[in-house]
Amino acid sequence: MVMEKESMAVFADHVREMNERVTELSRSNAILWVLQDASNYNRYNKVFFNRPDFFNAIASSLHQEFCVITYQLFDNKRNDVKSLPSLIKYLSSLDAALERKLKSNIDAQQALLDKYFAYRHKIYAHRDKAKSPWDIFGEVPKPLAKREMEAIVRLARNTVSALSGASGVNKKAKISKAIRLRENRARWDTELILKALDKQLI
Repeated sequence: MVMEKESMAVFADHVREMNERVTELSRSNAILWVLQDASNYNRYNKVFFNRPDFFNAIASSLHQEFCVITYQLFDNKRNDVKSLPSLIKYLSSLDAALERKLKSNIDAQQALLDKYFAYRHKIYAHRDKAKSPWDIFGEVPKPLAKREMEAIVRLARNTVSALSGASGVNKKAKISKAIRLRENRARWDTELILKALDKQLI
């Protein structure tokens, strides 16, 4: 079955929207890990020490945003919301092999996604009344958390890039490069801000 022109246009619009959400996920992760990086913390110790309320609030907000967007992007239980799994279903009439591949890629990371869904549910969206977040999740080492979050960003970027290519929004490689560029700009800008604040304290 060939997808009708109108349906393809809707599909493409939804892919563009998901592309922006993936970009936001990628930027949130990039900024967070500039702030959480041990070498940066040592280098800009005075900056962090003199502005703890600001930087702690920023880090908390970025982690919350990451968990919420991860859930929005990969929610596969509701059919009435736009998500990457819901868009992959469009591929059944376009490229069944790609549909199977993208589903398989997400399935392979489902345990990791479920972990970040739980952060969203138990901490940010519906706080568990019986237990604190530390009782539920324990302490997660920063190197592990960074690897996990980067794996989710990579999965989201690869998925939306493939969907962009299939929908005709843009070439897969071009979308992936654009997301990476905006991520890098967010990282570079954060580093510039830290450097500027550091100079003020000298």
